[in-house]
Amino acid sequence: MLSHPVVHPRPLSLLWAIVLVVCLAALLAAPALAVAPTTLTAAANPQVIVYPARAVVSGTISVPGADLSLLARPAGAADYSPAAAGKAGAAGAFSFRVRPSVSTDYRVVFAATSTQEAAQADASLHVRPLVTASFPGSLWLGGSVTLRGAVAPAHPGGTVVLDRHVGGAWQQFATTTLDGASTFAYHWTPDTFGFYRLRARMDADADHDTGVSVSERVIVNRPNAHDVPLRFAHYIVIVRHEYRLYYYEHGALVRRFDVALGRPGLRTPLGYYHVYGKRIPGGGALGACVMYYRPQGAIAIHGTNEPWLLSRPIPRDFSHGCARMYNSQALWLYARVPVGTHVHNLR
Repeated sequence: MLSHPVVHPRPLSLLWAIVLVVCLAALLAAPALAVAPTTLTAAANPQVIVYPARAVVSGTISVPGADLSLLARPAGAADYSPAAAGKAGAAGAFSFRVRPSVSTDYRVVFAATSTQEAAQADASLHVRPLVTASFPGSLWLGGSVTLRGAVAPAHPGGTVVLDRHVGGAWQQFATTTLDGASTFAYHWTPDTFGFYRLRARMDADADHDTGVSVSERVIVNRPNAHDVPLRFAHYIVIVRHEYRLYYYEHGALVRRFDVALGRPGLRTPLGYYHVYGKRIPGGGALGACVMYYRPQGAIAIHGTNEPWLLSRPIPRDFSHGCARMYNSQALWLYARVPVGTHVHNLR
């Protein structure tokens, strides 16, 4: 009989070990998956706002459709905290609308993925307080007015500076304190007449940049006999009982003239008017020139063809309601009085 060799089977654990070795070798030989760098930018637009305005934190990321987080660190805070979440568009652009009450640092964050590195970008937004002011348009020298205003967000106990524009620069002339409602009231007595440009200002603090109000013009009028405001470049006053005409420029009396006025039944009218038309020469009874100021009755200031009437003593009631002047004086006035000049006739 023939004898056969005995074959001993290999243990199963040895086969698995061989397979494991082969797989590991294959894994080691395969190239590792690449993790791409991520480009992320962010900026605030605008970079400075006046409370309570909005702004936009926007930018781009090199990962279209990426999930993004917006963190915020308001002035005075030590750490960032979540503020919003969003997603980039197909082109990688993104934006977050924000409305902080204090100056704030923002951080846009992209978390790492299996194929993209993590990234972050920072942007700063400065906030100015809203300073409002209410100043009177005019006052007379020697009088006082109250300059009022408010600041938001509230700064009770804060200091507001009042500035005047002088020689092309702003100069401080007073300070006042905000009350519990964050409003102020300052009593002002100017010491010179003229045109003042004023504003209210709150200087920067830990939470805000410097805030200023819209500037306003305040006119301090110089006293004069007929209370003519400083703002008028040209102004005529006729005083009926004096038979005189007064010509003012910016509240200052430039010249006065004797005139003849309306006779009984055709009195020179009282009230406020303005020059609406001029003609030179006036012609006939109108003399060298005429300046019309009331359409009803064609009432005017003009020269005369009867100059001797102006030499007579008061009362000089000779006209149909107009103010007659010597021709030379009427021409002098004509050259200085534009259409629109105010005419104020007093009793």
